[in-house]
Amino acid sequence: LSVVAQDKEEKNFATAVQQNLRKYNALSNRAYETGDVERGQFLFDTLVSNQLAGTKFEDYTLRRIGGGKLKLSSIRKPIMLQTYSSWCVLNKGEIPALNKLARKYAKDLQIVVVFWDKKQAAKSLASQFNGYIEVCYANENYKRDEAVVSTLKYAIGFLTSYYLDENLKVISIKKGAPLQTPKKTPIKEAIQANFDVYNESLTNLLLKADLKKEKLVTH
Repeated sequence: LSVVAQDKEEKNFATAVQQNLRKYNALSNRAYETGDVERGQFLFDTLVSNQLAGTKFEDYTLRRIGGGKLKLSSIRKPIMLQTYSSWCVLNKGEIPALNKLARKYAKDLQIVVVFWDKKQAAKSLASQFNGYIEVCYANENYKRDEAVVSTLKYAIGFLTSYYLDENLKVISIKKGAPLQTPKKTPIKEAIQANFDVYNESLTNLLLKADLKKEKLVTH
């Protein structure tokens, strides 16, 4: 049993995506075509919990907006990897909320933002994130970005949050915007609403990462 559990734990994330994507897409497309958004979300959550959680995320090397490169394994603490495209409209208050969270959890985890753009296209939005957040970019026009783009952007979706432990094991994945904040919402309320949604996921990430550490120590 321990060998089976170990094999499952060491499964590669990209491989798990490839093995399960066709079936998921067929069911998901059918759900969204009939307007059944709840079933669509249920199918994605099931894919994550049954097939993707616990797999080993690729040790991608990302290009920093400010120059240089970031290898995920060099972070050595839990990671929230948030992907965007510069043309998508972010929730009101979302960036300030992420800045606040990155400051709050600076010692315990790293927030990494990836734009699916060329550097110039991502620059203006990237400048709104504070120094606690690693802001990167990746694009299919760059040969070295092919793997990360094909798996994270095209297979999973361009607007997605990936929660990884310090060993790059997938804890959870959230697809789509965290919430829809009405434009008339006062900015302080919008920031707090975004903060609360992300904070719940980050607290859960840290809790699960700590539980994994405890299991390793006790075994």
